[in-house]
Amino acid sequence: MLAIMQTSFTGIDALTTADIPVPALTPNGVLIKMHVLPVVPTDWKREANPHATAEQAAQLPRIIGVGGAGQVVAVGANRDPALLHQRVLVMQPSGSYSAYLLSENPDFIFPLPTAVSDASAAALTAGPGTARVLQREISASTATNVVVTGANSVIGLYLLQLLRPQDKHIWPIVSPASQAYFQTQCPDYPAVTAADLPPLTTDTLVIDIAGSEPLLNTLTAHLTDYEIVSIALTEATLPLKFVHESFNPADYRQFIADLATGDLHAPIARTFAVRDTIAAQHYACDHHSRGRVLVIFD
Repeated sequence: MLAIMQTSFTGIDALTTADIPVPALTPNGVLIKMHVLPVVPTDWKREANPHATAEQAAQLPRIIGVGGAGQVVAVGANRDPALLHQRVLVMQPSGSYSAYLLSENPDFIFPLPTAVSDASAAALTAGPGTARVLQREISASTATNVVVTGANSVIGLYLLQLLRPQDKHIWPIVSPASQAYFQTQCPDYPAVTAADLPPLTTDTLVIDIAGSEPLLNTLTAHLTDYEIVSIALTEATLPLKFVHESFNPADYRQFIADLATGDLHAPIARTFAVRDTIAAQHYACDHHSRGRVLVIFD
């Protein structure tokens, strides 16, 4: 079967295709034929830096990817036979870019209702789970203002959807080049540039998705009393709190339910064939965020 492999730490262009055996079904396993996979920053960061993750996934060679959407084609003796033939979202931190994958963790498989497409489900990977963490930070904060950097990113767009309704004043920070796109995605949130943020004299929580210390320096010059929570920076000259997603299956079941009802929208940019994964990663890495980039198996 086809798989996309990382064999070195020399960057995106070193990715290779490989023909590897289909995983053997185990009693606790579910065999899934993959259809749609997301392009996520975790992968291209790992491909250039062996220290980008503490997980064993940094050991090479490895199949890239952390999840995707597909259809169950075989179910082990110890798993629910009702899964057979179902479309599912699967999380697979050990690598998902293969024609078939074997999942042995029941918490990592989520059946999909008819109303949720494979593309929308795949776009849930590495997005709303982190946004949920930030939503909880905002809910726990007593700040009256919330400034969000990287508001036009996939995580930013999910966060702003999760915040509705909200009793705090939300200030989405969006670059001039991304403002038109942002307003098509979130018309209820007027965006501002860093330069246009007015002085905020009451308590402010800065949610940092962009991970730019110069941007934070510019923004905090407008603020009197603030706290910074970042998903991108672990340390900086400014005091900040670093947070990351703690995977919660219940959250993903809710995200899927909200996709089905239209209460959540998955931002999707472009799709590529799986053999064009290098081009897909370059597109996602090198362009302004316009939604999740996806790759599709034949």
